[in-house]
Amino acid sequence: MEQTMTDMLTTRMGLIAALVAVDYVCVLLAVLADLRSGILKARRQGVKRTSRGLRRSVEKAGRYYVMLFAMTLIDAMVCGALLFVAAADGPSLPPLPVFSTLGAVGLAMIELKSIYENAQDKSDYDRIIGQLRKLLDDPAIKGRLLEAMGLKKPE
Repeated sequence: MEQTMTDMLTTRMGLIAALVAVDYVCVLLAVLADLRSGILKARRQGVKRTSRGLRRSVEKAGRYYVMLFAMTLIDAMVCGALLFVAAADGPSLPPLPVFSTLGAVGLAMIELKSIYENAQDKSDYDRIIGQLRKLLDDPAIKGRLLEAMGLKKPE
């Protein structure tokens, strides 16, 4: 029985670590996408690309990862506290690393806004953003999203 709980706990911790890794990779991809859109905008406008601009992107990525690492530490503290409290009741971990994921989503949204600002034709982006807002306003989708984040009990 105890071995099964340990296996379950190990599996869940592995899944949480995988989700955190996905958060970090997604932030990196968002920064790279913003960098590419900035370079394309500079090319369109005939602006010279310098190492100073690239350095700013690297510094921005560094700031993002420091913030994301802090969020991951908060998630680790929450998981540790839940393990300590749940020692009597059996293993219990959150379904996903809430703080890391919310931090990654926030950083990705900042990068999406930057990509939008660099875009030459914003009409397609406006249409997509409108559709995304409609989806997020849908009560069923909002409920499922909150359930997946562990912030709401399933109905």
